[in-house]
Amino acid sequence: MTNRHSFAVMAYKEAPFLEEAVASVLRSASHSDVYLTTSTPSDRIARIAEENGIPLHVNTGKAGIVGDWQFALSKSATPYVTLVDQDDRYDPDFGRLVIEAFDRYPQSQIVFTNYVEIDNAGAVRPSNRTLAVKRVLLWPFLVKPSLASRFSRRLILRFGNPVCSPAVTYNLRQLGGWELFDESYAMSLDWEAWLRMADKPGRFTYLRRQLLQHRIHEGTQTSTGLRDGRRHAEDLKLFSRMWPSPVARFLAARYSASYDTNS
Repeated sequence: MTNRHSFAVMAYKEAPFLEEAVASVLRSASHSDVYLTTSTPSDRIARIAEENGIPLHVNTGKAGIVGDWQFALSKSATPYVTLVDQDDRYDPDFGRLVIEAFDRYPQSQIVFTNYVEIDNAGAVRPSNRTLAVKRVLLWPFLVKPSLASRFSRRLILRFGNPVCSPAVTYNLRQLGGWELFDESYAMSLDWEAWLRMADKPGRFTYLRRQLLQHRIHEGTQTSTGLRDGRRHAEDLKLFSRMWPSPVARFLAARYSASYDTNS
């Protein structure tokens, strides 16, 4: 049977945890394709691809996070694609359960899962304020696992972004292609994309099981963006699309404060 789901593992520069990421998706890939993409090719990345028998695609086009993400999506031969962060680890049941969710809710634009955070050594980090806020924002999924109305999909996004991007699988057919992200965003591009998706027909579907181990360390995009202020500036732009200016500024400040657990 032809696979319907792909893991696109995105490698960048030294990628110290790339072997772990690749090993984890291969354990989950009984019904999935797996391939590597990079815009910073190296002998090490090529070796990891060759040793694991998976294709490697080199992005020679647009650089940057939007270019890399959309390039990775464009290389999929399947309608469902998970963009794998090179630092993360996936549960062996991730691929199977995501496919089953799309079968149950075929109009889903995205299916995303719950997750835990891990540190450099791979140990699970204690629960923290950031995770607590995100899980509160997902309260509508306590009522039902798939949201179809524009109101309910926007509701989970109005006070922040509770969707962890490496836990997301995209339905390219429902979304109309792989050009999903706005190049004017470098940090909050995923949140901005969810907002645009919510304005179109479709569903957001959530799996409450923790199927992703998301690594937090100083080299991640989020940590870097928090230090130089880009994350706050982009978050303010998005809050301003949903709230009056004073409310947007207040929410952006409070939301930024919640990310101090990223250190």
